[in-house]
Amino acid sequence: MIPVSQRKRLRVKYVNPTLPVDVMEVFPSSMKKGIFSAILSVVFSLILVFGAETCSAFWVWTPGDQLPEDPRHAPKDTPGEQFNWAMRFFENQDFKRSEQEFTRLVSKYPDSDLAPEAQYYAGRSFEELGKYYFAFENYQKTVENYPHTGRMDELIEREYNIAGIYQAKDAPRLMNLELNVSLNRAITIYKKVIENSTFGKYADQSYFNMAQCYRRARKYNEAVDAYDRLITDYPQSSLIEESKYELAATMYEASLDPEYDQESTDEALRKFERISRTTAIPSIAKEADQAINVLKGRKADSVVKIAEFYEKQGKYESAIIYYRDVIEKYPDSEAVGVARQRIELLEKRVKK
Repeated sequence: MIPVSQRKRLRVKYVNPTLPVDVMEVFPSSMKKGIFSAILSVVFSLILVFGAETCSAFWVWTPGDQLPEDPRHAPKDTPGEQFNWAMRFFENQDFKRSEQEFTRLVSKYPDSDLAPEAQYYAGRSFEELGKYYFAFENYQKTVENYPHTGRMDELIEREYNIAGIYQAKDAPRLMNLELNVSLNRAITIYKKVIENSTFGKYADQSYFNMAQCYRRARKYNEAVDAYDRLITDYPQSSLIEESKYELAATMYEASLDPEYDQESTDEALRKFERISRTTAIPSIAKEADQAINVLKGRKADSVVKIAEFYEKQGKYESAIIYYRDVIEKYPDSEAVGVARQRIELLEKRVKK
């Protein structure tokens, strides 16, 4: 029975959003005790009619509690009992409930020997539910809070695979630009994989994949930095040659963006020329040569535009100098034909 001193904390509320009135307050004080006694009499009558066993209260209320507690969701008395209870749900593929119970174990018994396993299985439960970012967060908590876990290699591998899921997602586009929620999540996870094991099995591949994500998001400076880190820090990686090519390609893409200047094109051209000379992989050398031709064509076009500017200003001799630069520096470009025609025409004007 609830002590008399605590009874005043129980109030019957009239549930009406427009009339938040405490029903007990509308009665005279002399009637309150009688009303409360009548309520208790009804409760005790129900217990007597249906029996104590069938009517035992499922919700437990104790004085001072803010809300009643459901015994079904209360943690078990020991970490072992709680772990076995959670594992029952996991094995029965009730992953939503298993996640809740494993999380409850970690919350109640954070220093238990079973806490690292519980944190890991909370992540596994989320992964089975297809909630991959929540799974990653739980795996990362295991890494950070329980660094001596015997599952470290597996945790890093699972994080790496989750990053790959986000990287592979088809992102929606707006104004021809990928919306970057999935890419940003992939980048975040790849960074953690590298941080967790800087020279581990997945570190160099994580740098490469992270650079690819940055590149798709048009964050060219960040992509270049990631490729550079891979090339510099992992000289024995099988990804070195491909990274050098992708680095040059990224600089080329950056040169197409209005926000970037001609230095990006020049730097990309130098890197492709170096790759063409030094790579031992024929396919990469071929792609590098193709990129060089494209870049030289773009450079030739830009020089032609400068020459045309001087031509419009009536500065024919300066225009001729730039047209000749096109012929000398970019002899295989399509702009050479235009340059020769303009030189022939302008030389006649200069002689006049």
